[in-house]
Amino acid sequence: MPTESDSKASSESQNSLQGLLARCGITLPLLSVRDKRGSPEDPNRIVMKTADSPKKRKRVSSPLPSRRKPTQQFEPKVIDMAEDYSAEVNDLFEAALGDIAALQKYSKEHAELLREEDKNAWDRDSRPRTTSRSQDDLDEQDAACIVRALREYERKVVFGNVASEAIPGKDTRDMGGQFLTNKTHINEKSELFKIAQHVPKGGLLHLHFNAELHPERLLEQARSIDNLYIRSIRPLLTEDDLDETEMVLTVLDPDQVEEGVDIFSEKYPGNATNWKTAESKWKVWMPWKQFQADFQNHFLSNKYVQPHETTASTIAACCSEPGADIRLNPAEFWLKSKMVLSEEEAYGFGQTVNGVWARFNQATRCFKGLLNYESVYVWYIGEAIDRMIEENVMYAELRPMLLDKSIPKDSGKEELRNAAQMHLIVKGVLAKQAQLKKQQRLHKFPFGLKIIYCTPRSIPKKMMQEEMKQCIGLKEKFPKLICGFDLVGAEDRPNHIGFYRDELVAFKKTCEARGLDIPFMFHAGETLLDTGGSSDPSNSNLYDAVVLGSKRIGHGFALMKHPHLVEKFKKTKNSPGICIELCPISNELLHLCRNIKEHPFPELLAAGIPCTVNSDNPSLFSNSMSHEFYQIMVGAPTMSLYSWKQLARWSLDYSCLTPVEINEGHLILSNDWKSFCRWVKKEYGPIVVDNEVDEAMAEQHEKYQWRKVLS
Repeated sequence: MPTESDSKASSESQNSLQGLLARCGITLPLLSVRDKRGSPEDPNRIVMKTADSPKKRKRVSSPLPSRRKPTQQFEPKVIDMAEDYSAEVNDLFEAALGDIAALQKYSKEHAELLREEDKNAWDRDSRPRTTSRSQDDLDEQDAACIVRALREYERKVVFGNVASEAIPGKDTRDMGGQFLTNKTHINEKSELFKIAQHVPKGGLLHLHFNAELHPERLLEQARSIDNLYIRSIRPLLTEDDLDETEMVLTVLDPDQVEEGVDIFSEKYPGNATNWKTAESKWKVWMPWKQFQADFQNHFLSNKYVQPHETTASTIAACCSEPGADIRLNPAEFWLKSKMVLSEEEAYGFGQTVNGVWARFNQATRCFKGLLNYESVYVWYIGEAIDRMIEENVMYAELRPMLLDKSIPKDSGKEELRNAAQMHLIVKGVLAKQAQLKKQQRLHKFPFGLKIIYCTPRSIPKKMMQEEMKQCIGLKEKFPKLICGFDLVGAEDRPNHIGFYRDELVAFKKTCEARGLDIPFMFHAGETLLDTGGSSDPSNSNLYDAVVLGSKRIGHGFALMKHPHLVEKFKKTKNSPGICIELCPISNELLHLCRNIKEHPFPELLAAGIPCTVNSDNPSLFSNSMSHEFYQIMVGAPTMSLYSWKQLARWSLDYSCLTPVEINEGHLILSNDWKSFCRWVKKEYGPIVVDNEVDEAMAEQHEKYQWRKVLS
């Protein structure tokens, strides 16, 4: 570490150099450490770039040694270092070099540490026995080598992560870096991602109900709904208004809504709160169809016209669902931007944790109105199941927010209570399973869906009591559908779980008395502060989750701060532990970490804590289960094909399926896994030689044809 005098000398040297250059007519900008990072557009940003010729760019991104000549530098002054130590020190050091016994001892101890870590590896049960010669195990071992080789090849070649003093080019990416920044690279150039799309994933245990399908799909469905209305928290007069407003949709009774409401008028009365009041509640809603027509008359900028390339059948930059090539009109295209977190909103220099959570909640409220009416509810269930099957997910537990006790029918004149909504879910699942059975594909989604009852942690205790009674009532009516209870919301805001300890204990006792099993599945540890929305660390939701016997927790990002709690989560011979529902991309976009490499999932797994992989809110975050599995693989070099397998197995073990269903699920997963490994070996085996990707073969192989364009 430099001393203060070293720092001072360096500063004086820098000042002297600047003075000399100034006398020569050369001025260097004075930049702070933060300023030196500057934006790419900053004309004063100090940048060192490699040559711009295509051939040299190719060499920079290649894992092979560079042939570039090193930058010419002044010859350093040769200093005889021997005067700084005695001859005795020199003799002792030289004599100690090459000590075979000492080096053998070092190697033995090093190997023993590796053996011990391998013996206790969290995914040990999913690895084949080293002596096994079965063809399935050999295929799996080959597939594991291929996956590892592809990951390291893509780290260097596809992403260009080559150690160098040169500033990376604009197309260079950091594998495992910011997800939204990397997403196009991942989708278009990564064969490892294509493998992640094919991997059998087991169950999806943490998915919010309204967030599985691409927003384009919901906007398309809404076109046939005559009684869909929209409101704003301000008049929409300028582009700034479009940027800053929040939009909410809902189906209403047209006989109740005031006619002639115009969101584009200065006299529009809507704001953030008055839509709740008796005086204004019917005066702020404009027909969605009329809004779309008027939008095009008021805002003519091409920025609100959907580019043709975003409807391509590859994967749109903002979507979680491939193939959603739907053409949107300007109003729809603009509204979609309110439903999805953009790269700037997620990573902007001025963004904060509270800011990104506020933006996330706005998007959630916008989605809500496009999903909460009768006809779309039934349609959504079938479409969501199809989407999961495409992602090789065989089962899911969805989390609807059931605080609102009804959704409207399409007419807007009648409502469907929560029980009726559950009937719609059951109806949708049965219809899809009948279709799958007819197609002889029921094994793709054999167990249907279950529902975890969700309510916000921000409500008063009296209201929470009613929520718990509602959950128990639905469980008695739908015993196979309702499978858990959860409290949701940003954990840096009130209240912490323990605020409702009286109600939660009463809930458990009532369930026991009624013979009901409704385990807690709390969101807990989805925070950096970890104080339960207070200033007191003892209010961490992790403590309450353990005390109340939570079966699983959502996120668990903050758990490693509590070594004694870690012991409670571990899977042992005598305890199944408490499973963590990992949601890495969600944690990144909501500012718990900057990228997957900073996520604590490797530490959680290494500690022996069972975990599953989940997509949380894919429609809002532009992710998918395949992206989540991909991120897990590139987030830590210790991850392997066997890691994927263990995570998929745990998703069944810690689900709310019956023991018989879990066993059946494992049989299906095992068969799918064998087929998957054979596919990996067939598709990618030819380009892997001696456990490494042969670059020449890869460049000629159809899998990496895009590289020829760069040559």
